[in-house]
Amino acid sequence: MTDLLHTDWFIWGIGLILGFQILVVVLGEAIYRADREGRPLASLFRAVRNGVLPFLVFYVFLSKIVGLEADTATMRSVATLFWISVIYAVLLFINVLLFEQAAAGSWRSRAPKLFQDLLRVLLVVIGAAIVLSVVWRRDLGGLVAALGVGSIVLGLALQETLGNLMSGIAMLFERPFTIGDWIEVGSNRGEVVQINWRSVHLRTIDRNLLVIPNSALGRETIVNFSAPTRLQTVRVNFTFALDDPPNRVKDMLRNTALKTPYVTAEPRPKAHAVEFGNDRIRYQAVLCLDNPKMYRKLIDTYTTRVWYAAQRAGLRLPLPTTVEYQLKEPPQPAQDIEPVIRRLAGVAALADLEQSDLQQLAGQADRLCFGAGETVLTQGEMSEAVYVIDAGRVSTVHRSDAAETSEVLQLGEGEMFGETALTRGQPNPASIVADTDLELLRIPLTSLEALLEIHPQTAHQLANLIDLRDNALQRIIAAKI
Repeated sequence: MTDLLHTDWFIWGIGLILGFQILVVVLGEAIYRADREGRPLASLFRAVRNGVLPFLVFYVFLSKIVGLEADTATMRSVATLFWISVIYAVLLFINVLLFEQAAAGSWRSRAPKLFQDLLRVLLVVIGAAIVLSVVWRRDLGGLVAALGVGSIVLGLALQETLGNLMSGIAMLFERPFTIGDWIEVGSNRGEVVQINWRSVHLRTIDRNLLVIPNSALGRETIVNFSAPTRLQTVRVNFTFALDDPPNRVKDMLRNTALKTPYVTAEPRPKAHAVEFGNDRIRYQAVLCLDNPKMYRKLIDTYTTRVWYAAQRAGLRLPLPTTVEYQLKEPPQPAQDIEPVIRRLAGVAALADLEQSDLQQLAGQADRLCFGAGETVLTQGEMSEAVYVIDAGRVSTVHRSDAAETSEVLQLGEGEMFGETALTRGQPNPASIVADTDLELLRIPLTSLEALLEIHPQTAHQLANLIDLRDNALQRIIAAKI
């Protein structure tokens, strides 16, 4: 009995039984904790428990207890399986260490898939070399020579594919862009969604998936809109009539840009007169966009608002020149103010005015148009007129100190706004934003004040309107406190 206890195979057997059980329990507890905490190390622990450990125990069992020689086919097969499981565990460990646990925004989190694939291939090649040289006792010199000849033949057959691969490796080191960047390659523009061995995948503005081979990228000029910042310069061209004052046109283009979504306040929008024609001048607005995804939306919104702003400013976007021959000048019809008078008569606050007073106001009113989403009056600014809605709908929007916005009320056709202009020196308490396309009647403040002096009842009606809307605004503000 004493001799049995001192034999090598008995000691190894006891060690394997106890050691294997202990390691299984320890790894099981580690897997349980990792799963409960949501840590990616759980997959690594499973690979060690289910692969590396059993093959290691089996190899030691055959070697130390059964007594098989290392050069036998059975031992070499078991050793090969062991090394395969080790390589698999190492790949999992590197993936967890370098990529899955990478901090947000770090280079590891932005590493392209190509880099990860190259690293995995390198480890597999090293593992295969270890197995062939250490386990199977193979001379790798002849294999390397054969691979050299084969690589030449394979390189000729896969010339284009290898070109894509080498271009991908070059981009990996140069890093002209990363996943999430917006780039322009030739005439193609989009967001980088994938970088792999063969190609780069772009999600275009039209939401199409564009696959560009790496070799093609190497031959093209790449514009990265996301480096060093995501600001993108946008140039939009317009033509206006030759007799429109250039400074007025440029001011209108700049001011409209500042009120257009997606346009940055810094750098400020610019506008230039760039070319004179026979009957027109071409202008270019230069804007900065902070979100490349909104490129087409910006162009559409800005161009639309320029049209409305030009109409309000009395500026003309000329059509192609045409020539018409007439025997005599046609008579010019007088402006019909009757629809304006009827609209003003329907305003509750102006109900006490006489027909002659309404006619006077109608003759001094301007008709303005606004597009949906445009701001008619801005909170905190001074106003010199009151407005009557002839067509469309607006919202009164209040902006708090915390930059939160709240809708106070909606106004429709026949209703008035901007009445706080009558309280001289008081800025607009809220903004007026067009919900739909608008047609407004703008009544100068001076014209309305002259009538209020001889119509105190109308003045009283407007004062009640101001108090009513101020109370509604104060309720909104109080509800937020």
